Amino acid sequence: MKFNKLEIRLGKSSDLEDVFRLVKDLAVYEKSENEVETTLNTYQTEFKNGTFRILLAEADQQIVGMMLFYDAFSTWKGKMMWLEDFVVLEKLRQSGIGLALFNHLVQIGKTEGYALIKWEVLDWNTPAINFYKKVGARLETNWWDGKYFLN
Repeated sequence: MKFNKLEIRLGKSSDLEDVFRLVKDLAVYEKSENEVETTLNTYQTEFKNGTFRILLAEADQQIVGMMLFYDAFSTWKGKMMWLEDFVVLEKLRQSGIGLALFNHLVQIGKTEGYALIKWEVLDWNTPAINFYKKVGARLETNWWDGKYFLN
């Protein structure tokens, strides 16, 4: 699929339905679609509360990619962004949309005084790993991911 015009912009509450759809698409790609327990209502409430922000890629007035991120703090580096989800519609991957989103997020980070952007990537997701290497990211392999569920 080709597109004529690409716009990168911050998301607003009216975009959350498309964002939630993209997150569910990502869960299918990551072979974890049954693990999505949040709802669109949760997204709406938490977005309104300022829990997270969204960066959107819009091609020809259709949302085709997004990054969901929020503030975090590194005790070693200082203020950081946590990039929770990053997805581009499968039919538009390798078209430059992901790079445009990533570069825009980096610019936000620099403008707002963040020390780093951090994320997780599945060890089998070779296209994503290659993308992160291409943009010059450092991928850590010596840390284990920990989770403790509260409910």
